[in-house]
Amino acid sequence: MVKRSSTLQNWEIMKIDKVWFDENNIYVVTDSGHTIGNPLAWFKRLQNASPEQRYNFEIGPEHDSVHWEELDEDLSLESFFDFNRQLNYARI
Repeated sequence: MVKRSSTLQNWEIMKIDKVWFDENNIYVVTDSGHTIGNPLAWFKRLQNASPEQRYNFEIGPEHDSVHWEELDEDLSLESFFDFNRQLNYARI
């Protein structure tokens, strides 16, 4: 069994503070200061969107999701912790 860090076990109580992109990934920064990203290839609507469309989003009222009205796309914070896929970390 793979042991997850206590930080990752507590994603349920984290809130999204910021969303940003580079050429290949979407990143969220949580209120705990963690930055985690996923490849845009996992989200075809975002991958095929223009940069302007990608940045036209709203963070949900509970700060646990991101919504793109124009793209009809929603991502939950939970989806950024999908351990069946390789996680990506921001190059800061």
